[in-house]
Amino acid sequence: MRFIYDLDHTVIDSTHRAATLPNGSLDLAHWREHSTPELIAKDKLLPLAGHWKIQRARGAEIVVCTARVMGEADYQYLENHGLIWDGMICRTEGDESPDAILKERGLREYAASAGISWARFIRFSVMLDDNESVISHLTARGLRVYNSLILNARAA
Repeated sequence: MRFIYDLDHTVIDSTHRAATLPNGSLDLAHWREHSTPELIAKDKLLPLAGHWKIQRARGAEIVVCTARVMGEADYQYLENHGLIWDGMICRTEGDESPDAILKERGLREYAASAGISWARFIRFSVMLDDNESVISHLTARGLRVYNSLILNARAA
């Protein structure tokens, strides 16, 4: 079995570093400015981090699929909290793709690089994400995607 985890609002509470624009979307400039090692270290784990560790201990493949541009402090945070992964899908600097498109592309590339068809990949995968557009987009493409906001609220 393969579990695919988003990071923000799924495994990590990084709300202390986030700000929104007047239209309600994430202020990416603010986010980047507040992605320092000191502020990242203050992020908190959400209940699904425990799920990640349990599934990893049971032998599940763990794939991170985040719209973040990952930096050294992000990787260090995961390692410091025992969140070990088998695959990492993240945004590259300068990629402004919508999250749903970014994640679908990354997951398809991940499957292809492992020599797995999309049909087989989705048959043995479950994804946890908070973004409604990602959930609906990938669900429409056959992937089982569960809303992490609901799961974390139930587990809290």
